[in-house]
Amino acid sequence: MTSQDGWLIGKLSDRVGVSAHTIRYYERLELLKPPKRTESQYRIYGKQDEERLRFIHKAKKFGLSLDEIKQLIAISTKGMPPCASLKTMVKQHLDDLDRQIAEMISLRQELASRYKKIDKSLPDASTPATEEICQGKICGLIESIE
Repeated sequence: MTSQDGWLIGKLSDRVGVSAHTIRYYERLELLKPPKRTESQYRIYGKQDEERLRFIHKAKKFGLSLDEIKQLIAISTKGMPPCASLKTMVKQHLDDLDRQIAEMISLRQELASRYKKIDKSLPDASTPATEEICQGKICGLIESIE
């Protein structure tokens, strides 16, 4: 099949570096329009499908979910530029990442503090812990945390 007629799914997959399974998945999610079919029902993809797949791949580099990408495509399909929506989405992702980073920093500080207490109680990991240090049902070092 020539590029004028379109490509079968394997050829499109090779062209854009996306698996055939992923292409079918994107069709089910309606990120891609249903493709033309041959008489024997093979999918035939065109240049627009290739461009759409490349767009999806690039949009994912912005950290967008497939639902968000679908929203951008829907806005564009209505004849409106989706750039303001993209800005809002990316800002939300940045805010979420900042919150997660702050939570991780806090968790790290908490774990470091707990580790210092453990290290003070058990300075040498090869020495067995005494009953006095580890008294508890399972591990007193955990159970003693308030």
